[in-house]
Formats: sequence, structure tokens, C-alpha cells
Amino acid sequence: MKHLKRPLNKASVTQSFTHAIVQQLAQLGVVLPCELQQQLAQHHGQQRLPLALQDALWQSLEQQQRPELGLQIGMALQPQHFDTIGFLLLSSPSLGTAVESLVSYSSLIGEGGTFSRARTAQGWQITYEDHFTVAVALRIEAIFASIASGACWVAGKAIAPLRVQLKHVRQAPIEVYQQAFAGADVRFNAVRNAISYSDADWHYRQREVSPALQAQMLDLANQQLAQLQPRSLVERVEALLQRQPWLTRTQLAASLAVSERTLARHLTAANTSFNKLSQQVKLQLALQQVQRPGVTQASLADFLGYSDEQAFAKAFRRWTGQNFSNFRKS
Repeated sequence: MKHLKRPLNKASVTQSFTHAIVQQLAQLGVVLPCELQQQLAQHHGQQRLPLALQDALWQSLEQQQRPELGLQIGMALQPQHFDTIGFLLLSSPSLGTAVESLVSYSSLIGEGGTFSRARTAQGWQITYEDHFTVAVALRIEAIFASIASGACWVAGKAIAPLRVQLKHVRQAPIEVYQQAFAGADVRFNAVRNAISYSDADWHYRQREVSPALQAQMLDLANQQLAQLQPRSLVERVEALLQRQPWLTRTQLAASLAVSERTLARHLTAANTSFNKLSQQVKLQLALQQVQRPGVTQASLADFLGYSDEQAFAKAFRRWTGQNFSNFRKS
């Protein structure tokens, strides 16, 4: 099967995000190794840095044996540290609208994982699927602490998550989590990394937002995403499905600003189809996730956009020749 993911050595993060982390480390009294400082300096002035370099940065932080660092960094980050997407989030009229932008444009910050959002019985849940291999817990905690902080910026008032779910074990004293998440219910060893908000906070609108400004920021974000993403329509389809595998043909065409007929014509010219690409991506993502601790057939079905667990189970058996449980044991 064709390899669909962007090669790791090409994945990148925005310079301002990394610079903001380094600034916070200085204030926290963390001194980075000289070699790493030199490597970062070599990229000074560039808009983006290789993700591998930020991997080295986080690995260095993990070696500090200060497990609270991820939460501390996340709490200190502000929207302007995320370049265009930060201003796009601030121009959003509600937290729900901001999260929609986060799901679509988070790769502008960094290509280390993907966001999704879903309605729950309690409200709304933001989930992050990471592709990290080093310092995973530190990075996840920094991401979710920054979401909690950023939600307050977007809402224009102090709001607290209903619940925070983390797949790893507790890293820092519980008091630090309570500070980062405003006293929310924080659970560890969870099935997924997620943060939940109430309906009231999700849709809350206190401040006036300029529709013209938001349109301008969306246009800029789309331009930057086009530069970041592969150029051909087929490659753009693959990239979108990698981030949002649940997209339907109609939703995908709308995201690409083309008609379904135009989309089908381009895919046919490339000897493929929406269904074929969608199945390829879902298979690849399923194989990446299936052996992860805590991943269940139900959670994978939900992430990949299947209508129910049974539909995913049939697809998984068709792909691999085994059922989900037997494949995990093999």
C-alpha cells in the first residue's frame, strides 16, 4: 500500500512555538545543552523548524526529571505564540468555532498529531491523537494545559474544563494539574487524551468579534496550509484524511473548495477514488493505533468515523483477515 503520511524528516513546527517554549524554560531556570542551543540557533529566522529538532528539545526536557514542566509550559503559552492560528482562534466568536479551526489548521503549529472534536452527553470533547515517540507525557500535558489556558482567552472570561483525560500515569503533584485545569476532574490511564467543556462554555459569546477579521485570518491560514501541504489535489485529499479520517466525500469536497464532481474527476485521473483513499488511510491509522495501550475497537471505530463498532469490525477483518482481539495478540 502506498505510504500516505508525510515523511517524518519533512514534518515541521512553527518557529514561534519553539521559541516560546525556550523562553519559558529560561524563566523556569532550565538550561538547555549547548549543542541543542546551537542547533536551534542555526534555524534562527526561519518560519518553521524540523519536528525532529523539537523532538530533541522535549527529550532534553524529559532528562531534566522535572515532570511538572509540561504543565508549566502549557499554562504560560499565549495565543500569539502560535502565529496565524493563534490570531485565528482569537478572532473566533466562540470556543466551539475556535476548536473547529484548531481541528482544521493545527498542522500550522506542528505536525506531531491531529485534533478532533465530538459531542458527548455532558457537552463537547476535544481529542488529540499524537504521533510522538519521545517525551510523550510532557508534550501531551503542555498541549492540554495550553488548550485550557487558550479557552479562557477565546471566551474572554475564566472557564474551566469539565474533565481532562490523559492516557499516561500521573507525572506531577495533583496540585499542579488542579492549577493547570482550574480544578477540573483529571483522570489518568484513560483510553484517549481529551478535554471536555460544557455546552454553555462551548457556545458562550461575550465579546464582539469582527467577521471581516475572522475571514481575513481564515484566508491567511488557508494560504499557509496550502504552502505546507502537498500540491496535487490527490495529495491534499490524503493529507486531509490523515488529519480527519471521518470526513465524508461531501465534507472533503467542501474542505477543498471544489465540487464533488470535480473531486471525483481528479481522483479518477489519478487512478483512484474517494472510497479507495479513505479505506487506505483508515487502514494505515488503524494499524498505527491498534497496539497502543488502552485503544479499543470502539475507540478506533469512533476515531475513524464508523457509524458503529460492528461496521469497523467488519472492515478490520476485511483488511487484516483477523478480528480486532486476535490481531492485538499476534
